Amino acid sequence: MSLRLASNVFYRNGTALLRCRRTNNVGLLVRTRAVPRSVHTQALNPAVNNRSPPSSVWQNRWNLARRAFVDNLLNRVTNSLSADLRRHTARQLMFGNSRPFFALVGMSLASGNGMLTNDNQLEGVCWEIREAVGRMHKNLTVAERLKLNSSLGLKQFELGSVVAKGNNAVVYEARKIEVDKEHKDLISKQESSTKTYPLAIKMMFNYDAESNAMSILRAMSRETVPSRCIQHNTSRPDQQWLIGYEQNLIILPPHPNIVTMHLCFADYVPELIDSHSLYPQALPTRINPEGYGRNMSLFLVMKKYDMSLKQYLSKTQSLKIRDRILLLAQLLEAVTHMSNQNVAHRDLKTDNVLLDVSEGNDVCPALAITDFGCCLADKDNGLHLPYKTADTDRGGNIALMAPEVVTARPGTFGYINYSKADVWAVGAMAYEIFSGSNPFYSYERGKPPLLRNTTYEEENLPTLDDEIPLIIRSLIHSLLRRSTSERLDASLAATVCQIYLWAPSSWYTKYVMPTSNEILQWMLCLTTKVLCEGGTIMSSVNTKQKTYTEYQLITTFLHRAKLYEIKNALSWMQLVHSE
Repeated sequence: MSLRLASNVFYRNGTALLRCRRTNNVGLLVRTRAVPRSVHTQALNPAVNNRSPPSSVWQNRWNLARRAFVDNLLNRVTNSLSADLRRHTARQLMFGNSRPFFALVGMSLASGNGMLTNDNQLEGVCWEIREAVGRMHKNLTVAERLKLNSSLGLKQFELGSVVAKGNNAVVYEARKIEVDKEHKDLISKQESSTKTYPLAIKMMFNYDAESNAMSILRAMSRETVPSRCIQHNTSRPDQQWLIGYEQNLIILPPHPNIVTMHLCFADYVPELIDSHSLYPQALPTRINPEGYGRNMSLFLVMKKYDMSLKQYLSKTQSLKIRDRILLLAQLLEAVTHMSNQNVAHRDLKTDNVLLDVSEGNDVCPALAITDFGCCLADKDNGLHLPYKTADTDRGGNIALMAPEVVTARPGTFGYINYSKADVWAVGAMAYEIFSGSNPFYSYERGKPPLLRNTTYEEENLPTLDDEIPLIIRSLIHSLLRRSTSERLDASLAATVCQIYLWAPSSWYTKYVMPTSNEILQWMLCLTTKVLCEGGTIMSSVNTKQKTYTEYQLITTFLHRAKLYEIKNALSWMQLVHSE
């Protein structure tokens, strides 16, 4: 950028900001004069409006700062239609539509006219990408939200057969019905021949908590971490407890690779199909005189998935390498989302990963992590758990705990760092995805595992097949490093998978780092395709699953993508190829 241009930009944007600060009125923007080769020809109205609410003032200040950034970028587009393009782009951008902005920046990068000159401006465009994709993801989340009434409980659902049963819960297929008798009869007439159950209701076994919503939700609070709605009853006088409950517990924002949990509520345990034979001891005495369960328990309403990852891998032996990488990438994206929200699952295994294979086994399914009953989601301690006594709950299966967790020793000032514990579990699961067996866990009774997480050495890890790409093999081994400082974090590992899937292979095989403009141009291509096609594809019921899964994976990547992290991932990949 020349000195003259820098002075012009500083004067134009700086004087506007100073005038805004002096008058404290940024609510009114008026067009003052037409200036060639300038995106914004608006100035601040000197009239002071002290009645503007504080939130409106800060929002307008943010809009002004954003205008200044966009002005700095778009002012350097030089062609015969630049003035019209800049005005149209600015108008669309200020109304929340970023597609013209991305298109204009992409054309500038392709033409090489020097529109972007430093990494700060490139990171600003990355921020715009994250915001635009985030808005699309939010709209899709709102569109799939069900209208459920937590106060009605089980009355608004019809339960079908048993989907799964464990030591702590049972899952039934379900569908929403109308409570009104007239509507209910109408639905039963229309769907009696083709009755479908798109939902699943998980009923927890309650042996200890008192039969009221307050005690049950507190005792089983971890199960509700991915829930999008928790039972509310404003008519109760003790409503304040629910506010405190939500303040102490982290609630995961929606994510494509986290189980879709629409609602959780407490209700009376009903006498359901096969309940006396499947879980007789969990039934209350009013149903089974020999049962030990309480009258009420926790119910979780979720999207119905087809099978677990364990079942899928056992049934699908001839899975393509690319599809296996897509499964690994989805796992890493889910763990990245949890880590960014200071949540550790602590019980990751193929039984707790669900798949949607409704389009058949010949395409890669969509993946979602479930069963958060052992998770760590404490706002006070984050991912560091105080470990003062040996009675402290460290998570799920001890054979699948990370080395730093299973070898931790309690003490007065002791603690366990879970920041990379789930990543280690994903590395162990990756062996099941790519080779069919977990070296740290044996599903056959009486047969010990190949390695133990307490004593294993990294050089003793089983060798993966040569058909698996070198980058993926090195990534799996890096996830299983005993030292947390040498182990890749979830975000970097997920970025490596995403780059391998979608970026040019020459970026990590020719040992020449692509420029920032090339990386941004690649990101803009992905963003444009997702914004123009992804929303329609991901919201369409008749879309092929393969396209849906890949668009969904690209969207999650763009929603968190940062330029410096992409460069770090490329450096790691180039280092792997150079060794």
